[in-house]
Amino acid sequence: MKKRILWLTVDIMAAAFVLVIVWVADYKIPQKGVKAVSIENAVSEAEKSQNEMPDFNQKIQMGDTKEGTASLQKTCIVRDSQDWHKKYVDKFSDTVVATDTSYTSPNVSIQLSYHQYDTGKLDKSNAGKHEKYGTKTSYVLADIYVGDITCLQTAFAQDTYGVGYTEKLSDMSSRMKSVLAVNGDSYSNNRNQNNGTIIRNGVIYRNEQTDAETCVLNWDGTMDIYQPGQVELQQLIEKGAYQSWVFGPSLLDEKGKAKDKFLTWDYIRESHPRTAIGYYEPGHYCLLLVDGRQDSSRGMFPDEMAKVFEELGCKAAYNLDGGHCSFMTFLDKVANHPYKPEHEVADGIFITEGL
Repeated sequence: MKKRILWLTVDIMAAAFVLVIVWVADYKIPQKGVKAVSIENAVSEAEKSQNEMPDFNQKIQMGDTKEGTASLQKTCIVRDSQDWHKKYVDKFSDTVVATDTSYTSPNVSIQLSYHQYDTGKLDKSNAGKHEKYGTKTSYVLADIYVGDITCLQTAFAQDTYGVGYTEKLSDMSSRMKSVLAVNGDSYSNNRNQNNGTIIRNGVIYRNEQTDAETCVLNWDGTMDIYQPGQVELQQLIEKGAYQSWVFGPSLLDEKGKAKDKFLTWDYIRESHPRTAIGYYEPGHYCLLLVDGRQDSSRGMFPDEMAKVFEELGCKAAYNLDGGHCSFMTFLDKVANHPYKPEHEVADGIFITEGL
């Protein structure tokens, strides 16, 4: 009997070891990827080919990091008819003016605000393991106006699209020379076929179906939320998709009201540290960072975060990656209160001075 138990234990340990090796090989070791196209080159190439008929049936494939970049499709650049510099003239300043919680320039306006309240609700999920964090929650909100859509940029870790590439957000922010940065959707966390369409800075890196909602920010500054099965590459190219994220769920309905049902899996329905993006109108956005897994802030449930965006008056809002990945920097300083030291992430969203 003892021998059987011993051999069973050995078999389980061997199986666990094999699974760890497979996991590391598939997700942690950088795989062949594509060197990211700079936004300057993306804009230049898109403008040159604007009158050419794109091949909508072209399959977007991963290539070598040193090759294949030129073959990546670009979306049409469709600009808003309004000049945001004039539209939000009272938000910008002639010179850069910065404080610990604000930043204004000729192109960007950012205002940070910090909030904390008692939800009165314990998170009893995960066999009650989250109850220890209590009922309080806190978050930092970045209210953002931009004079041009290129002030809102994205970037991949190590400047490479692929699996297993990670980098500290603070290092990415320095490289991007950004004013404010948050983590993205961890686009590479799913290597299965159904892993969505990824467009960054107007460049299409992946075009696959997904069972998740897709958030698309367009070149004209508008934001669209697509349900599974609704994403069509030709439509995105013609409409001028600028950024896309595949994580979710979306938090508001078509009337800007908080949802009470969410298209996501059970784990995301628990309270967690959160990162989300909100949309008011072209040129006006917000980024929300919720602290969690600590006594001062347990995190938020999706419905709680949805109510925040409804009260803000956003027309659309979308949940990005959270947990240990939730992180915000402002003027090269950590802007939130993460429960662990900075975690390397796969991608980020950056507010810059634009092109």
